[in-house]
Amino acid sequence: MDKIDEGEFAIYIDDSGSPKPDPKDQYPFFAMGGVLIKRNDEQIIKQLVSELKSRWSIPQEQPLHGNEIRSRKKGFAWLGKLQKPEQDRFLEDLTLTIINCPIIVHACVVSRQGYLNRYLEKYGEETWEMMRSAFSIVVERSAKYAGINNGTLMVYFEAAGKNEDTLLKQYFHDLRAKGHPFDANRSDKYSPLSAEELSKTLRGIDSKKKANAIMQIADLCLYPIVRSKDNPDNQAFLSLKNANLLVDCRLTQNEINTLGIKYYCFDNP
Repeated sequence: MDKIDEGEFAIYIDDSGSPKPDPKDQYPFFAMGGVLIKRNDEQIIKQLVSELKSRWSIPQEQPLHGNEIRSRKKGFAWLGKLQKPEQDRFLEDLTLTIINCPIIVHACVVSRQGYLNRYLEKYGEETWEMMRSAFSIVVERSAKYAGINNGTLMVYFEAAGKNEDTLLKQYFHDLRAKGHPFDANRSDKYSPLSAEELSKTLRGIDSKKKANAIMQIADLCLYPIVRSKDNPDNQAFLSLKNANLLVDCRLTQNEINTLGIKYYCFDNP
């Protein structure tokens, strides 16, 4: 691993897809993840986002919402009205803004069908277990990364609603108190942190609104990771990879298995 200066880290977490394992859901994945940063780099990211919005006359309070940008709808309906060269110029500017941010992209992507095959009978459709699994994995691995770099970790997630927010905070406190929620025999090969190690490394958890600049970057970075399984050549993913912003780019092949982006419930382990 390429180590960086010790200090306090923060993981900004967004989600993609429904956290409920509904067999009728056509979206093939659920994911939680975003960007791992050093706390003293927060202002740099906010400044880069602010400058991008200024260049394109986007109101500072308007989030850079990935889905709206891709669909050219709602807050980014104006983008679809531009000529193709101008649309491309905006997307190139957006990409450059992202890859200039001092970030490490991390995530846990869950195969919906793989999860259903493995756990539907055990947990049923009305469960939050898929969200709990993805959250626990990305936070534990981010904590491990911070710990190896002699740092601690603060967790931020995008506020979604009282029930979801309460659940995420409970998952966090369970991680600190009890450790990861997975079967010990199956998870040992990933060298998970103990509850004691997690309690020392995890500083706290809080929500952030969508208007938060770093949360916007987390949203924009998560989707390319989600689609990397069925579209590994998507330009957004390749831009992150070529800029060495994926956590896997900073790890050895052996470390990726225990510290890297996790593809959960896919055919391969």
